[in-house]
Amino acid sequence: MSQITIQCRLVASESSRHQLWNFMAELNTPLINELLRQVNQHPEFETWRQKGKHPTSIVKKLCQPLKTDPRYSGQPSRFYASA
Repeated sequence: MSQITIQCRLVASESSRHQLWNFMAELNTPLINELLRQVNQHPEFETWRQKGKHPTSIVKKLCQPLKTDPRYSGQPSRFYASA
């Protein structure tokens, strides 16, 4: 299996880079970790693991209530979609 690494350079003001970093480090990463935890604890997880995939709708369904959770709220919508 080959692996490709893509690098990019963000050309933006320091304040924009700082804001993006805060979104990623303080809000989006904890959101993704919570989604991973919830998927892992889902009653159907073992079935999904054996099949090697899960329904794409499950992550969207689990993410919906987290959007209003104060720990994860206020992110740009594309951050929720990418989670």
